[in-house]
Amino acid sequence: MAGILELLTRDAFGLLSSAFGLQPWGIYFGGVPVIIADNIVEVQYRQQWSISDFPVEQGAFQSYDKVQIPYDARLRFTAGGSAANRAAMLASIAAVAGDTNLYDVVTPEAVYLSCNITHYDYSRRSNEGMGLLSVDIWLIEVRQAASAAMSNTQDPSGASQVNGGTVQTAPASSAQLAQFQTSSGLPAGGF
Repeated sequence: MAGILELLTRDAFGLLSSAFGLQPWGIYFGGVPVIIADNIVEVQYRQQWSISDFPVEQGAFQSYDKVQIPYDARLRFTAGGSAANRAAMLASIAAVAGDTNLYDVVTPEAVYLSCNITHYDYSRRSNEGMGLLSVDIWLIEVRQAASAAMSNTQDPSGASQVNGGTVQTAPASSAQLAQFQTSSGLPAGGF
């Protein structure tokens, strides 16, 4: 009984703190929460690294590099009460799920920047009460790389040659032949 009372007390405190804007949990855009929900009941975060293994001589393997893979986060939001309250949560999720904006996942311990929603699903279970709507949202980190753009190079002739496709051969003009003979020192008749 004491355990149930403790859980109810914690839930009541959580509801009060969220009512006064003290709940630093959720998915944010520009410092503003984008999901309208009663509670966040679960947050999962996963960060992985990949180590490349490649075969080398005589059947051995060599590990070459360790690369950080974009993180993924999963949050479970709940809404109960009226049908309008549950519909507002679903509408707020649907409004941001299909866009390409970058969001932040905020928890009291850490803020995970620059991610986008890749999946959401919802369920109702009889053991939780059919009036409680639980929505799982999956997000993945989006890394932005700066692209190099050069509009005015200092010396355009210093740029490397670009293969523009197949080049057809053509006989040299008399001006080109004269320039070649002058620079090479060869006689006019050939080699």
